[in-house]
Parts: sequence; structure tokens; C-alpha cells
Amino acid sequence: MNTLNQQSNLESSISQIIRTYGKQFTQIRKQYTDGLGGRCVMGVIMSYYGWDGKCITNAERRLYAALVALRQAGISKELLIELNDSGATFDEIADYLDNIKNR
Repeated sequence: MNTLNQQSNLESSISQIIRTYGKQFTQIRKQYTDGLGGRCVMGVIMSYYGWDGKCITNAERRLYAALVALRQAGISKELLIELNDSGATFDEIADYLDNIKNR
């Protein structure tokens, strides 16, 4: 499989994580979690990789796993945070990633 196809599959995976795994959480802004079942987009991705939303030590490892997945997919953490904190829903963020993948 060539690198472009691998990147497309990874981007699709990130958008799928956001779209499907995000349904478990209330979307919040400006922080990874509110401790009450709320997550921002990065918190959703970290939770997908095993973060419980509480443990700080665990959060660091899960953040690293999420950052590696984003880097492999060619997706900027800063872009996701900006989209989330500017009011985009999880579905809108996932759609955005799907659209940039198909350009």
C-alpha cells in the first residue's frame, strides 16, 4: 500500500473515531474533559486510545498515542482544537476531515 493510501485510511479512521466514539460524550470546549462525561475532540480521540477521562498519568500516555495517530494521518492537533473550540460539532469536524481527504 502506498503512503497516500495509508494516510487516507488513517484520516478516515480519525474521522470515524470522532464521528462514532464521540457519540458517548457531551461535547465541551477549551479542555479535554469536564469530569462529568464531557470531552473535546482531542479528549474523544484520547479516550478511544484508552483514557478514562480522569487519570493524569494515563492522560499523558493517551495523548501521546492520539498525537502519533494524528501525525500519521497528517492531521494537525491545533486544527482539531481550533475547530472544536470555535463551535464545530464532532460530526462537522469529522466531515471536514473527510472533505480534506478527498481533495
